[in-house]
Amino acid sequence: MLSLSNPVVPTNYAIELTIIDPSKANFRGLLRADLTINKNRGERNEFKEFSLHAEEIVVLSAKIGSQELNVTFDRSSSIVTFHFESGLKVNDAGEWDPLVVEYVGKLQPIKTFQDVTRGVFKTNYMDIASGNSNHYVVATHSQPGFAKRIFPCIDELNHKAFFQLSVKTLRRFVVASNTQVETESDEPTFQNSTGNSDSMKKVSFTTTPLMAPSLFGFVLGDLHSIDAQITLPQGKLPIRFLAAQQVNLAAFALDTVCEYLPALQELFKCKYPLAKLDFALLPFLSDMAMENFGLITIRQDHLLLDPSVLADETIQNQVQQLVVHELVHQWMGNYISFDSWEHLWFNEAFATWCACELISTNSKQDYWSSAEYLQQLSGALLKDGSADSQSIASRSKIDQISQTSDAVDPYSYCKGISILRSLQCSIGKDNFKSALQSLAYNESFHKRCIKPSEIWSFFGQQLGSANISNFMFSWIQSPGFPVLHVTCENGNTLLKQNRFQSDKDNASEDVPFHIPLFTLLPDGSEDKQHILMTDRSLKLPFKATLFNSDVKGYYRVSYESAECYGQLCEALASGQLSDLDLYGVFRDLDVFIGDESYQKREHLNGLIQLLCTIASRVDLNIYPKYYRGLSLGLTILQQLELSDLRFGSGKENKKYSDIIITPLFNQIQWPESFHNVRPSIHQALVMSQVLSAGKTLADVQSLSSKYFRKILQGPQGAIPFELVESILTVNSFCTSTLKQWKKHYDLVKSSQGLATHVSGCSVADIQDAALESIGFCTEPQLVQKLLNFVSSNFSSAGSEKALFGLSNNAKKACGSEQIRDVVWAWFDLHFDQWAKKSSTGDSVDCQRSRNTLLAVSVVVFEMWQDMPEKVDAFATAKQSKFGGDLRVADVWTSVKRSQIPKMTIYKGLLGF
Repeated sequence: MLSLSNPVVPTNYAIELTIIDPSKANFRGLLRADLTINKNRGERNEFKEFSLHAEEIVVLSAKIGSQELNVTFDRSSSIVTFHFESGLKVNDAGEWDPLVVEYVGKLQPIKTFQDVTRGVFKTNYMDIASGNSNHYVVATHSQPGFAKRIFPCIDELNHKAFFQLSVKTLRRFVVASNTQVETESDEPTFQNSTGNSDSMKKVSFTTTPLMAPSLFGFVLGDLHSIDAQITLPQGKLPIRFLAAQQVNLAAFALDTVCEYLPALQELFKCKYPLAKLDFALLPFLSDMAMENFGLITIRQDHLLLDPSVLADETIQNQVQQLVVHELVHQWMGNYISFDSWEHLWFNEAFATWCACELISTNSKQDYWSSAEYLQQLSGALLKDGSADSQSIASRSKIDQISQTSDAVDPYSYCKGISILRSLQCSIGKDNFKSALQSLAYNESFHKRCIKPSEIWSFFGQQLGSANISNFMFSWIQSPGFPVLHVTCENGNTLLKQNRFQSDKDNASEDVPFHIPLFTLLPDGSEDKQHILMTDRSLKLPFKATLFNSDVKGYYRVSYESAECYGQLCEALASGQLSDLDLYGVFRDLDVFIGDESYQKREHLNGLIQLLCTIASRVDLNIYPKYYRGLSLGLTILQQLELSDLRFGSGKENKKYSDIIITPLFNQIQWPESFHNVRPSIHQALVMSQVLSAGKTLADVQSLSSKYFRKILQGPQGAIPFELVESILTVNSFCTSTLKQWKKHYDLVKSSQGLATHVSGCSVADIQDAALESIGFCTEPQLVQKLLNFVSSNFSSAGSEKALFGLSNNAKKACGSEQIRDVVWAWFDLHFDQWAKKSSTGDSVDCQRSRNTLLAVSVVVFEMWQDMPEKVDAFATAKQSKFGGDLRVADVWTSVKRSQIPKMTIYKGLLGF
């Protein structure tokens, strides 16, 4: 690294760029850099050369004072070295004169999203008013190491310096950079390629604060703007959004800045470090957004949004998160910066955590309970539970970085967000905020580049706790995450931890984590005495209701005694558990049930006990918050029933219907029509699940028949789309005549005219739902009719979906046989014909037939998972006959592999 090995380092860069004609391939540059002895190099002050980074730059001349310097390039390392025969001469003040370099750089043309934006790049576009394509946007992208394409420099994160930019360009161009304009003056006119004269100007900007070269930036071109001023304690701060066209569509983003920048300044108790803030919205930008100090660049399609698009609350939330994320970087990442790209996970995770925490505090939208966050968290846990999982520290180690995405691991990013939330909740929001403000106010953290570990040491000093550094070290250095095993015994709660392993044969080191317990007590309060578990086991001298309340921790909880579930049920019945508490319990049960390494009888019993409590003891009209968790619990129950059907007798399990589904159905308020009633998304999902699971119940069948007529006849918005497939499933299950079946079949052929009767969907959505539910019939003539439909439409994409219902009813009687016997006979009869059609070439019909054959094979093979020898013989014979192109044996291998968790579930059900 030149910042460590070079004999001198620049302390101030004065850059003058000339970009007169953007249609040309190059720009000219003049650099004046103040140099000082590199203290990192020790006492070796004798030198005859030094180096800077430079890429795609041609040096025309270089000198220090009157000394001309020889220049050599190492293109492979992007380094230019300046040589002089004797030592550098000092001026009358005993200092070196600035290094002065004249050079030519490259203006990189960007025409598509596949082109990578590096250094100085340009895009031409058509002006709507004139119809000409001679309008330009010229911009920069300096991160991670592209500043060296703009001017010779030490292009490393741990090198901070001051930057001062001047630009000579066309007078018509708007020019913006990191800081405010200091002067603007006329320049001699320029004779362009058409022989006409263009007016010129020189725009000079004030000097930046100390910052890394990766934060340097400017834009210029035919730009339009909208602006505002924010009143802050230090005075008025101008805010501006720049774009080539339709910049008025960024009004919502501008309002977001005006709302949240003062809130961030208050959060950090540190004034915004610059005298202005610009957002430049660009047609192309590889990293989507870049937090240049004082000049944030964002790809325009993220913020230039029509009001009709912004009417969607989800889109509004995304815009706010993006804008506030970039605002956070102005303090954390820019003002306080880090010395290696290995810490980018923290830089990005902190910005997102902080943005979402602030938005949640200032609005009614709680990000931490949003589907977006919970899905990301579940995905990270799934990835982190694999045998090859690495720690954040290991994932972040990089040898080379060609673009920022190389240094951003999505799982480390999400894990980092969760860890930061855990830390904040563990030490208390007020304590965290106080330590953060002290950090931002501390001058020593601005003058140099730091490591995140210095932040945690500082927090510990401020709050008098060594546990903060230890906590963060535990989570950053250790791979994976823990499972907290909970049992109750004689009024005590016993805790044990071990690293979660999805692979039981994996012998990875089981290092104890520092687990923030977030313990909920029987009175509904959170335990403040036992905050952190650092050993493998811990005994709490009291009964605890729940751990990891509101899923604030990055771990799973396994309750492993009946008394634990008794405590949870009592808290449920009294409404003490939160929405996220119940969701977290079911989220973890969903992972443990079906995993041979973790599934216990207590998990299955506990699941049923919790669902029974909700069905019989919880008034969902009083506690509608439980719908989200209930939906997940019913999903697990559905898997239990499916496993029972696949590996058991195939008979309906009346026990579940009697103790869970019937009570739930009876307590849910079912309106005649939903056109004036809008259930929440989770409530609608529960309604759908109850209808589907209760398809054998007379009351469910009667209600579904009424709702089916509403789908056909209206009124407008009579049925939410979330209920449609379940309604059709129940009606298909009850269908006994060809006339009834054809009513359903007509929806598959065409649902035109019905879309207005169903809210939240398209015509195609209704057709798809009808196709996936039509196979729940069991009458022999209707089953045969369905199979004929699939055969007739074999080259149509998705035709195999008609078999889904038959798969669910595989062991049900169909005349004198089981449904799966009828399906197998049909499949065996037609397979060779389909196989030949699928292997006759690469036509579209051939490819569709091949895809359908593979999909149908999966559905049929799943019906026979409990008799693998039957499918083994079939797959071996067909693989031998038709070769490997059809991959029949591979499909069966995949199905067999997927049956392992289902068989585990079924084994757990025996004797239930």
